[in-house]
Amino acid sequence: MRRKLISLCMIVKDEEAFLADCLESVKGIADEIIIVDTGSTDRTTEIAARYGAVIVHYEWDHDFAKARNAGLDRAKGEWILFLDADERLDAATKGQLLDLIKDKSLSAMLLQIWNIVGDGEGQGATIHPVLRMFRNDKFIRFEGRIHEQIAPSILRKFPGARFHLTDAIIHHYGYKHQVVESKGKLKRNMELLKLAIAEEPENSFHRYNIGVEHLRVGEPEEALAAFRLVRNSPDFELLNYAHLVNKYEALSLQLLGRWQEAADSATEATVRFPTYTDMWHYKSLAHAQLAQLPEARAAAERAIELGVSPPQYHTEDGMGTFRTAYLLGRLCEALQDDQAVIRYYVLALRMKSSLLPPLFRLCAYYRSSGRSSAIGAILVSKLHCPDERSIMKVAGVMNASGCGQAALSWLEWHASTEKDSTLKQSLTDLLVRFRSGDHSALPFGERLSAANEQEGGEAREQRVSSKSWRDLADARLDLFQKSRRTALEQRAITAIRIQLPFYEGW
Repeated sequence: MRRKLISLCMIVKDEEAFLADCLESVKGIADEIIIVDTGSTDRTTEIAARYGAVIVHYEWDHDFAKARNAGLDRAKGEWILFLDADERLDAATKGQLLDLIKDKSLSAMLLQIWNIVGDGEGQGATIHPVLRMFRNDKFIRFEGRIHEQIAPSILRKFPGARFHLTDAIIHHYGYKHQVVESKGKLKRNMELLKLAIAEEPENSFHRYNIGVEHLRVGEPEEALAAFRLVRNSPDFELLNYAHLVNKYEALSLQLLGRWQEAADSATEATVRFPTYTDMWHYKSLAHAQLAQLPEARAAAERAIELGVSPPQYHTEDGMGTFRTAYLLGRLCEALQDDQAVIRYYVLALRMKSSLLPPLFRLCAYYRSSGRSSAIGAILVSKLHCPDERSIMKVAGVMNASGCGQAALSWLEWHASTEKDSTLKQSLTDLLVRFRSGDHSALPFGERLSAANEQEGGEAREQRVSSKSWRDLADARLDLFQKSRRTALEQRAITAIRIQLPFYEGW
């Protein structure tokens, strides 16, 4: 028989919606699949059997470590890979892992987990390394009723164990709000953590995890208390998740509106973890809320300089890249630094081209400063749009932002310079319609109308009324701004106008 190199071990219950995609993702890397089922009533075991899994029926006893160990007892591979049903192994990952398991000096491997939150274009992710592969040994077993750990057992067996940080990726979908709610994970986790704390009251890891659960259920006061208990523990500096304790303490303070404390907490963390980009971003947010704009800008610019956090840190998608660039654009709006507003919003777009908010904000900023016609020329010089869809998208944003003349000049420029005859004719036809007042071919206008139509009764009337009052107020401010003679007065009106609500494309 061919020797088994990798055993995939999982524990599941009622995972028919996710399991097949998970098992598809390990094809070509898992030599055997061990599924510990803790009482499924759906098609979970049927799906597992279709993939040739060894199915272990296990009576759930409120202990994740024991359930995982039931799978390890059946595994015959030289290496153990463990996943949850709502996770997928990235396709580009497989070759790297198959190469690494040949290295006899390695005891375990950490993979990068991307916890996906949100949906569609707006989805984001938190990213951090997790130990998910280790050498199979009968003396190495999981520990912990919840958030079970394998590293302590490995280190007891092999004190000099070598843990390798890989670039391999796991995509995790279980933190999407609707998935968490539908599976009752929050209630279950809280109950298990309370049991774990009762059994091991001095265990900092349990305290940290219950703080995370308090944050997820919207209880920042309780979360803050838990994180501060961990931070004041004697072994805090030695914890490999100490950076997260600092980050979530700052987040808890933000949610409580205690912004000066949040700024102090984030500042302390930037001293302790100077390359941890997320803390510089959090520091910027706190100073912004305190109206300390130069300090907020300096912190965000440091985050941009650092870029994505080093792989040993838990980070969020966009920290040090598009999210921080967008934050800098907002700060520079308030500071009315025109060149920096352009620079940072365009940077955000270059870092994530699907983002709409930077475009909407840029258009609104120039409209609010009485220069809406200039935005077309600015974007022509800063953005490259390779196809009709992207050209139309930018024109639609300008038009929906009240910068119709800029949208016209944008389309005229592209129609006049386009070398592809088919695209040139299409843009020329669009221009004819646009000049005649027909804007229906542009995106976003119809979307906004549909949003209004979907709301019924009083809610829709309030929205339409609010929109018309907003436009009336902005038009009045625009006239007043043009009548002002000094730059200081005009800047003051701009500061008022950029506070008016408008559609931002989120």
